[in-house]
Amino acid sequence: MDTVTGAFNRRQLDRDISGGITVDGTPTATLMIDVNDFESYTGRRGAAPGDQVLERIAWVIMATVRTTDVVYRHSASSFCVLLPSTSDADAVSVADRVQTNVNRMPLLSELDVKITIGVASGAAGEVAGAVDRALAALNRAVENGEERSVDPSMRPEVVEVLDEALHGEAVGSRLAPPVAAADAPQLHGRDPLPAPTAD
Repeated sequence: MDTVTGAFNRRQLDRDISGGITVDGTPTATLMIDVNDFESYTGRRGAAPGDQVLERIAWVIMATVRTTDVVYRHSASSFCVLLPSTSDADAVSVADRVQTNVNRMPLLSELDVKITIGVASGAAGEVAGAVDRALAALNRAVENGEERSVDPSMRPEVVEVLDEALHGEAVGSRLAPPVAAADAPQLHGRDPLPAPTAD
């Protein structure tokens, strides 16, 4: 367990990938999420405020995804989210919800903290490859100055979903409503933050 964010740590991610995430043969989608300019932020404000930002982002992610999804701290400023039994289009919709909730969350919005997300998916037994492809998609998004990027191997319909999001349009809901705070994962032993409501 990562002591700063309450998410699972990189060691647990490696173990889960080795052990397999699903037993029913369904695909597992992956989100790689990075905090923009995090090193610059901690350089200006210090390590403690940086930890507070990471903790709040982890809260938002865990309150947005399903209880069956798993959130890990992947590196100093990034998170990996595994989404078992999730279609390509649904994965992009989840990414949009996470990004929207981070943008609306007090403290994060006040400090103008932004995130970038890479999205990929893989067949059963190919989770490690999906994680690598999501990381590559994240790197492309960062290089191109975009909020999100999807792995080119994902199904064509996700392009339409991504285009909607990049042009500021609400992504059509293809999932159940966001997880209620009471049902959200409590990996850190504290009440998760509720997903922000619309203005």
